[in-house]
Amino acid sequence: MEKASSLLFAGTHFDRKRFGSDIARFKPKEPRPPPPPPPPEDARKEEAEPPGSPEKKEKKRKRKDKSSASAEIVEGFNVFGCSGSVSSVRNPRSGEADGSNTHRKELAREIERASILRKKHGIHISGYNVPAPLESFEELSSRYGCKSKLLQNLSGLGFKEPTPIQRQAIPVLLSRQECFACAPTGSGKTLAFLSPILMKIKPGTKDGVKAVILCPTRELAAQTTRECKKLAKGRKFYIKLMTKDLSRSGDFEKMHCDILVSTPLRLDFALRKRKLNLSRVEYLVLDESDKLFELGFVEQIDSVVKACSNPSIIRSLFSATLPDSVEELARSIMHDAVRVIVGRKNSASELIKQKLIFAGSEKGKLLALRQSFTESLNPPVLVFVQSKERAKELYKELAFDDIKADVIHADLTQQQVGREEPVELGRQLRSTLKRINHFYGT
Repeated sequence: MEKASSLLFAGTHFDRKRFGSDIARFKPKEPRPPPPPPPPEDARKEEAEPPGSPEKKEKKRKRKDKSSASAEIVEGFNVFGCSGSVSSVRNPRSGEADGSNTHRKELAREIERASILRKKHGIHISGYNVPAPLESFEELSSRYGCKSKLLQNLSGLGFKEPTPIQRQAIPVLLSRQECFACAPTGSGKTLAFLSPILMKIKPGTKDGVKAVILCPTRELAAQTTRECKKLAKGRKFYIKLMTKDLSRSGDFEKMHCDILVSTPLRLDFALRKRKLNLSRVEYLVLDESDKLFELGFVEQIDSVVKACSNPSIIRSLFSATLPDSVEELARSIMHDAVRVIVGRKNSASELIKQKLIFAGSEKGKLLALRQSFTESLNPPVLVFVQSKERAKELYKELAFDDIKADVIHADLTQQQVGREEPVELGRQLRSTLKRINHFYGT
C-alpha cells in the first residue's frame, strides 16, 4: 500500500497530494541557481501535452535510455586511470600550465634573491622593471656579453667586487633605462657610469660623439678622463677632454671623438661658437649633479640637454647628496628614471667617524685645532679652509707651534710648489690622500 508523501513545515503537517503546489509558496528562500538552458523543443511539447498521455510516457522512456547510456560512458572515465580517453581530454593544456608555473616560480626566486642582495648592501630602489643587481663583475659577461678586455682592465686596476652603487647602477644603464644614483663620496660612482658606456657604444666609428660626461670642475673632468682611458685600454676608443684651447679653436667636424668629458661652460661655448654636433649622443652623464646645479650651471646644462637630441638617448645623474631642489630639476630632464640610493638619503658615510665642534669664533677654531692635535695627532692630516688668506694664516700658526706642515693655494707659483709637473704633483697628492687619518674643515 503506497503511503502518501508528506512534508512537515513550521510545525504543521501538509498532505502533498491534497495541497500540491501550495507547498512551494511556504518553502524558505534559497540562493537562486543559475538559470538552466532553454529546454529542447521536444520538452516544450511534452509540457503542453496532458500528464498521462502515452506519447509522453514513450518519450520519457527514450530519454531515460539515452541518459543511462551516457551515464555509462561518463562512468567509464577514471580520472586516476591511464585510459586514452582521459589523457586526450586533460593533456592539451597541461604542458603549458606546467611550463607557466615553473616560469613563475623561477621568477619569484630571482626577485627574492635580488631583494636579499639589495638589503645586504643597503641599496634602495624605485622605478619600473628594475633589473637585478650584480653579484660579481663576471656577471657582466654572462648577463650582458661584456668583452673580456674590459674585465681584464677591471682586474688589472684592482677591482675585485662591485661596490653597492656599481651593483645596481650598471645593470640599470645596461638595460637602457635612465638612472638617478645617489651614493657617498668614494663609493665608485665613476666606474658605475663608465663601464656601461664602454660596453654599449662601438669604438672608433667616426660618426660623432657617442657619450658626454659633464663634471662641475676641470680637475674632476681631467680625473674622469684618466679613469676612462684606463678602463678602455686595449680598445680603440677616442676619448677627449674639453680643454680651453679645444673649446675655442677645435675643428669638431674633423675630430674623431667617442667619449667627450667637459665642464658645462666649456661645452656650452663649443656648442655656440664652434658648432659642435651632439645629435648622435647615446649617453649623457651628469657627474656630481648636486654641485652642477648648486654652482649655477642650470642654463648651460639645459643647452647641452637640448643639443643631445637623439630620441634614444639615456640620461643619468650621479650625486653624493640628493637635495629636494636637485631632485626636482632632475625630474625635469629625465623620464621614468630608476632611482638608486645607497644607504640613507643625504646621510654621512658610515665608514668615517665624524665629530662636530662648536668653536664660536675664528680664534676658537685655532684653539680647538691645537687641542685636537695635542690629543691625537696621527699624520697625515688634511685641513680644508675657506679662503687663500685663511690658508696662509693657519700655515703660519702651525709653523709657530713647530708642527711640520705645508700649504697649497692658487697664489703659489710653480717654483714655490716645486719643480714637479702638475700631473705628477697631483699623483703624489692622491697617494697622500689615500693615507689620510684625519680631515678637518674650518
